[in-house]
Amino acid sequence: MNNISKLSVLLLALMMSTAAVADEVYDFDVDGIYYKILENGDEVSVTYKTYYYSSHTEHYISDYTGDVVIPATVTFNGKTFRVTEIGDHAFYQRVSVTSVTIPSSIDVIRYDAFGYCTGLTRVNITDLAAWCDLNCMNIFPFYCPYHLFLNGEEITDLVIPEGITSIRNAAFSQCLGLASVTIGNSVTTIGTNAFEDCTALTSVSIGNSVTEIGDVAFEGCTSLANVTLGNSVKTIGHYAFAGCTSLPSIDIPNSVTIIGVVAFAGCTGLKNAIIGNSVTSIGTRAFEGCQGLTRINIPNSVTEIGIMAFYGCSELTSVSIGNSVTTIGKEAFMNCSLIETVTCQATTPPAWGDLSMFMTNVYNHAPLHVPSDTERDYMADSGWGQFLTIIGDADEVNPGGDDDYMKCDVNGDGEVNIADVNKVIEAILKH
Repeated sequence: MNNISKLSVLLLALMMSTAAVADEVYDFDVDGIYYKILENGDEVSVTYKTYYYSSHTEHYISDYTGDVVIPATVTFNGKTFRVTEIGDHAFYQRVSVTSVTIPSSIDVIRYDAFGYCTGLTRVNITDLAAWCDLNCMNIFPFYCPYHLFLNGEEITDLVIPEGITSIRNAAFSQCLGLASVTIGNSVTTIGTNAFEDCTALTSVSIGNSVTEIGDVAFEGCTSLANVTLGNSVKTIGHYAFAGCTSLPSIDIPNSVTIIGVVAFAGCTGLKNAIIGNSVTSIGTRAFEGCQGLTRINIPNSVTEIGIMAFYGCSELTSVSIGNSVTTIGKEAFMNCSLIETVTCQATTPPAWGDLSMFMTNVYNHAPLHVPSDTERDYMADSGWGQFLTIIGDADEVNPGGDDDYMKCDVNGDGEVNIADVNKVIEAILKH
């Protein structure tokens, strides 16, 4: 055997021996749970047993199964440690784990701690305030949808009590049992992915202290039919309510200044959207695919309408744009072929991202209403000039604004008619 062949055999043997070696990563185990002592020496992280790498794949090995109960403290060799973390990959691919009890001492669930735990359906907690303050490294901390139990009782109608100031990222994401959420008046922020994919959630009431609704906070809550936003909300984050297909109406309060990217995109059941008069920016694709919207009024506070903001709102018939808009992104109203009238209150024609803001049939058949004495400016504009009919009567066409009109839509069906009158009469008779 030549030297090259001998070297190859030695390398292969080394690789095979390395792949076969499993490194222990825990410091001690008690009652079937493995622990790693943290740097401060007084706290521990729940971890896996061994690790090895082979065939370009990492393997995290442990023997967790069934109902796992994590204690708040653990004693080893005469010393008591506080259990504060569930570490990276601690239960990774433990498909036989069916439930886990997490004490209030845990303040972080690290990356992929429960990755691919496809059998995990129940999570037990004892302290709601501690749970709301938990730091989760994954958007879906338990990988699969699960049911959350507080002191043995499943949480279905969640009430965040006074004293809790924030709901951390992913705190309730994929929580299957949630039917309603009421957020108390001490909460100021709702974190990223906080309630994402809570598919049974039907009602959300957000208290008046909340100033920020985080990105993806309620995305994919497909049963959500009623949302009440408090009067202190300033920011509705990116994707915040995207894909809430059962949501029929939304009243964005006057406190809101920013509607994030894709904030309400894919809300196919949305028929009525009232935009508060402090909003300055409507994000890219903010209302894309809201097929039930029939009219939209963009208030005078708005300066920018994002790219594809109302793209694919296929039932939209009326568009009113306030007097402060300076920029409208490309394709903002494309695939909205039923638009019958467009009103723009701006005395200077807003700039377009490109020339494809509306459909060709809209340019040809829908009249554009603009402020008096500005018709020539609009006609001379390369974008707005595509409208065949431009009329200088904007103030007469929309004296009260669509918001005033739509606030009369009592039953939230996107129309103002005798059904709304009957709804008011019914309410009066009940009282």
